[in-house]
Amino acid sequence: MNRINQKWLTGYFKDWKNILTFVSLVLLVAAGFFLRIRNLGYLSFWGDDGHTVIGTLSILRHGYPLLPSGFVLFHGILDYYLNVISVLVFGPTEFAFRFTSVAFGCGTIILIYFAGKEIANRFTGFLAAALVAFSTWYIHFSREARYFAALQFFFLISIYFFYKGFVKEQRPFRVLATVFFMLSPLIHGNAFFLILAFAALLFYKGRKFFRRQIIIPLVAVIAFYAFQIINQVFFWKVGRSFYAAGGGIRQLAGAYLRLPDPYYFKILNIMFPKMFYVFLAGSAVFILISVFMSLKKSWRFSDMFLAEIRIVAGRAVFPFNLFFLYFVFTISITIISFGQMYNQQRYIYFLMPLFVLVFAYVIYAASFALSGIIRAAYSRISKKEPGNNIFAATLAIIFAVISVLTFSGINLRQAWAIPEIKHTDRLDTLYSISTVMPYHWDAAATGKYVRDNLKQGDVVITTDVYNSYPYTGQIDYWLWTGELVSWQPYHTDEQGTVRDDTYGAVVIRNIYDFQDVLNSNYDRNVWIICSYSLTVSDHIDPVFLQFFESRQQNFVMKGRDGVSGLYYFPGTGDKERISVKDFIAPSENNKLMAGAEGRALLDFTNPDSGRFLVAGWGDVEKDLGTWATGERSVLYADFKDSGFDINKNSRLKLILKPLPHPGLVQTVKLIVNGEPADSIELIKKDDFGQYEIPLGPGLFSEEINVIEFVFSYSFTPLELGLGPDSRKLAVLFQKFELENTD
Repeated sequence: MNRINQKWLTGYFKDWKNILTFVSLVLLVAAGFFLRIRNLGYLSFWGDDGHTVIGTLSILRHGYPLLPSGFVLFHGILDYYLNVISVLVFGPTEFAFRFTSVAFGCGTIILIYFAGKEIANRFTGFLAAALVAFSTWYIHFSREARYFAALQFFFLISIYFFYKGFVKEQRPFRVLATVFFMLSPLIHGNAFFLILAFAALLFYKGRKFFRRQIIIPLVAVIAFYAFQIINQVFFWKVGRSFYAAGGGIRQLAGAYLRLPDPYYFKILNIMFPKMFYVFLAGSAVFILISVFMSLKKSWRFSDMFLAEIRIVAGRAVFPFNLFFLYFVFTISITIISFGQMYNQQRYIYFLMPLFVLVFAYVIYAASFALSGIIRAAYSRISKKEPGNNIFAATLAIIFAVISVLTFSGINLRQAWAIPEIKHTDRLDTLYSISTVMPYHWDAAATGKYVRDNLKQGDVVITTDVYNSYPYTGQIDYWLWTGELVSWQPYHTDEQGTVRDDTYGAVVIRNIYDFQDVLNSNYDRNVWIICSYSLTVSDHIDPVFLQFFESRQQNFVMKGRDGVSGLYYFPGTGDKERISVKDFIAPSENNKLMAGAEGRALLDFTNPDSGRFLVAGWGDVEKDLGTWATGERSVLYADFKDSGFDINKNSRLKLILKPLPHPGLVQTVKLIVNGEPADSIELIKKDDFGQYEIPLGPGLFSEEINVIEFVFSYSFTPLELGLGPDSRKLAVLFQKFELENTD
């Protein structure tokens, strides 16, 4: 075997074309590697990087990605195994987790050359490899700790093996294609689109498609895909997006079966404008080649120096390879455009090698046609045919010129600057992992500070549940009040506590949860890591940003991004560290006053009452009332200089209507100034009821009084089948009346 390999290598490098190919590929890969590896470990983990980290570390600890929450991280499971080698070599650092992407990114440069050479020729392969090596987007995504580069490589190598195995009918590659078709979705579910390759093959094979060497692998792949989909729909507990585990096929279908959005075609035009038009022009090239080959029966694709395959349909001849690339790419993007999609170009990154191959193929076809026209004109003028070497040189020059004039998405100055990006730099969101991430936030500085100063018994709260843990090694609470439809990585356990899916950390959903956490841990040091999410209202209620900005005495440091921050609350003997007044300051505008007659009245049907609704309330609905939202609602009351006597008995009258629940009775607990006063059950479920709560003397104070209503349940009408309303509602208030009884 060694002699055979040595003989093959010797023979291969006797051809100057092969030597040039080898040297050119080495130079391309070396340049691509340098652009990808430089300063690789400088930037912090961000986005969903923490999932990659904990998935990989869990494999090293348990042999499979068993998370601290007790759930198994099936989402992207193969990607975590692929990271193990790098982490074992370099340690669990930013460099190690990104090095895997560098390796696959450079591997794609090599692979796309061979794919282009196999499907068209060396011209196509070299142009495609150069575009991948220097494209800004490819460099960015080859420096990420996530699955992007690995999925792209696996998708392309699956297509390459499929072509060699099922189209060229080379058995070893048929086996490899089947294996990689099964493995690729274990990196990301977008690899399910590989099945489209079989649909394209049907056009080529016709009745021969139904032979066992095709049907058996196809059935095996479909069965494995079905198993993965069933596991995902019914059993995934982590990594879910816009449907919940256990929701079944109906909910899954509802998420996907929506009208298509042309976003991805538009973004291709924005990111790669000239290449996109060449891609579109390729359909005309396909038609012209088909017409030409159908009319010129004596011509072969080899006469065009193309390794193309013919589809013969009667008298018509079509180029299968070009059709194959177009079919898989276009149908995949069209399908992705259906359903509940979120307009992030990262979801089509895995398909981009096919886009590049089509572009390179079309450029070559146009160059060949133009070279042919020049040769014909030269022959007519000079009355003699130019030599093959002259034609080849002309073709190469024209190909190079057209390529330079039409490529997009490559800026060498920008490519060189990518490794120099700092946390404070503005990112081009076209190439960012998300269009809503305009800068690379820093989780490292604050997380490392906590790790270095953490004492036993300390409590860690973070607003970045994924990326704090790789640095702190501890997360006790996650501060997150958002209700994003596409991202809800938390669940309610058997005790009714909301916990995140990854670490099992308790989720702080509102200011009351936060207040309870700090006050119940009054004698422990509490570290609070605030990421950029603190500045995003869809992530965290803006009241928290105001709170932290007012707590400069607890401020420790800012991250390298100038946005993230760290706060420290040392243990104390005071059991009430904070109250709702620390979040929303009482003012003349928001506190309820009693009149001279000693009565405080609030009409929840009057829009003017909205200013008194401190927290936990919806908008005033005129002539109907105001919904208490969530599990707690707050009012402020001031009885100073009024006729209300705090030292006398009093009575609170309420007119209320609960959100009806078929199996539960709503209970309202009244808390005044932190002390439980009384509770009532709302017996009337479908209508308003009038309720009275007797209150003893000494419950209220002459200072600002905090009146809290705590509810036993809160649901959305949508959850209960009562309508499309997605607000979490508890009780509809119409009237609040407080007065002395003696």
